[in-house]
Formats: sequence, C-alpha cells, structure tokens
Amino acid sequence: MGNVILGGTIRRWHKEGMQKRIIANMNKIPNLYSEYYIKKNDERRELFKILKDTFNIKNGLYPGSFVHITPSFFISQMAYVDTDKRCNNFFSDRLTLDYIIRKKTYNESPEIRFHSTDFTNSIKEKAESFDLLISLYSGFISKYCKKYLKKSGVLIVNNSHGDASLAYLDKSFKMIGVIKRRGNYFKISDKDLNTYFKTKTGKPIDVEKIEKTMRGPGFTKIAYAYIFIKV
Repeated sequence: MGNVILGGTIRRWHKEGMQKRIIANMNKIPNLYSEYYIKKNDERRELFKILKDTFNIKNGLYPGSFVHITPSFFISQMAYVDTDKRCNNFFSDRLTLDYIIRKKTYNESPEIRFHSTDFTNSIKEKAESFDLLISLYSGFISKYCKKYLKKSGVLIVNNSHGDASLAYLDKSFKMIGVIKRRGNYFKISDKDLNTYFKTKTGKPIDVEKIEKTMRGPGFTKIAYAYIFIKV
C-alpha cells in the first residue's frame, strides 16, 4: 500500500487493487516526469542514492520540486511543494504512485505529500521534522524552509538563485561537503572546503544584492551543489 497526501487529504490505495494497477501500468511513465527528466537525461538518481546511503535519510522536504519525484525512489517519506498548476493532477494521478512503487529501492510503502503553495508561506509540516531539505533551482529555500529541518539535518543546495551563498553565510548551517557531478555520476567530497565561496572580485558576498537579483556572485571554484548540516 502507498499513500499520497494532498492538502491534508489522504488518498490510500490498498494492496489488492494496487497490484492490478501496477501490472496494468507496468510500461507506463508519468508524462510530465518523462518529458522533463527522463527525456532530458536529468533524473539524478545517483544523487539521491548517495545522499540516502551517506546520511541515512528517512524523510525529505523538496520545495520547488515541480514533478521531480526521483527522491521517492530512494527515500520512503517525501513532501513536495510547488505552485505549478500541473502538479496537483500529477501527484493525484494513481500512475505517479504506481511508478514510484515500481522504482523504489526500499521495503517500506512510499508516503508522498504534496503541498500546492509558495514555500515562502507556511507549509503544513511540523518544525524540525525532516532529515533532508532540498534546494535546487528554486530560490531561497534555505532561508524560508530551514525551520522544517531537524537539528543535524542535511541541506543540499545549489547556487542557481544564490541560495548556496545565503546558506554559507547563515550561522544556522555548517558546510560539510560538496557534490561533484559528471553527467549522471555524482560524488560527495569534503576536501578543501575552505576554497569554495571565494568571489572572483575578492569582495565579500553581498547578501542584499543576491536577494534583490536572485543570483549568486561569481566564485573562483564551484560545485554542482553544496552540503550543509543544521547546527
């Protein structure tokens, strides 16, 4: 059995009926997921596998997720947040849950929660309840959603909107590693962390400018993403 929770409403599909649907949907892939991730060769499965294995992640929060459900292949409890109108239909479609069940790498039944809201507003999740907070290509998630991350929980963040820069300066977080990417291969490294976040101009990181432009400064050394823990 698996659960999908939309705005507080739980949709449960029980084992007998689910098995029949999974067989019927065996070769089907959710259209949006296929279009935006499979066809673009950007599922990033290895990324979430190494995060799960390295940090023993039990649950995660993914603000600005769109329909990137790859984390649910490795993490049994995931909460997704997005304002795109297509997401409600995607997450309420039984094919989505069936697909996750087919691709999951754990024994537990998956639990999927989707919140159709702006992550800068309050999300109906408990404070300090998540092992993992994901910030990829979606704005200042480290700023607005850190309250949902447990102490010693893991933040993975890139700098596409300057969020990694904000996390680096935020005393709530401590940088412990970087993610290096080569195609579909991802690697965690904790070497020479003091060489990151050095601006090309030599000037300090300008938080006000980042928040105004939603762009990080140019750095002398970059990674695909950065790993922080909440302190």
